[in-house]
Amino acid sequence: MRALALLMLVTSLGACRPDPGVPDYSGLTGLFGDGGAPELKPGPFPYMTGSRRLAFGAFYEGAASDRLPLDHYYIFSNSYATQPSDERVEGLQSDELDFKGTGFWGGGLFWDAPTNLTGWSTLHVSLWSSDPGLAVIAVRTLYFGPAPGNAEVTLQVKANDYGWVNDGQWHSLSIPLADFRGLDLGRMRSPFTVGNDVSGGTAKTGEVLLIDDVYVD
Repeated sequence: MRALALLMLVTSLGACRPDPGVPDYSGLTGLFGDGGAPELKPGPFPYMTGSRRLAFGAFYEGAASDRLPLDHYYIFSNSYATQPSDERVEGLQSDELDFKGTGFWGGGLFWDAPTNLTGWSTLHVSLWSSDPGLAVIAVRTLYFGPAPGNAEVTLQVKANDYGWVNDGQWHSLSIPLADFRGLDLGRMRSPFTVGNDVSGGTAKTGEVLLIDDVYVD
């Protein structure tokens, strides 16, 4: 896993987006077909006042009890382009990943310094695709190893083990953070990255994946 972490770090340096902050979609009024305000969808597990939910400022637009801004959204090896899509399960948009056929692909959310997620137990993400190259998807987290080296450690699960199918339907996954065996929640580097799994092929040029509703609770 350490070798994979090194590869991800090296390949990510050429493609970085800063934290987008709290999104403002007021300019989208009238673009959803009825001339009125677009529908703010609550997601498959609507947030309930008084409950705990942590959002990161990307892939999620709804209410949350806690927010922890990111430092970076890395796209590894320039492997895909992104654009908003109004096909969504939560909020006003999802993120559409348009693949470039690079073989290895991946991207995700990162902090520059160790970040504490102690007390949070489950990662949620919704995915959509109908393309054959997305039959198998890996979901990864990263943490900083101990000082003085602080080397990145990458841990992976398969989205397929939590309900993912590339059948042109939204699938909302709930992944216990404990399933990332050995994850140090007190020294998090990334709460969520997504990419191809070596056992299942990879996305081809023109194939598409939608991502939405990413948070932890």
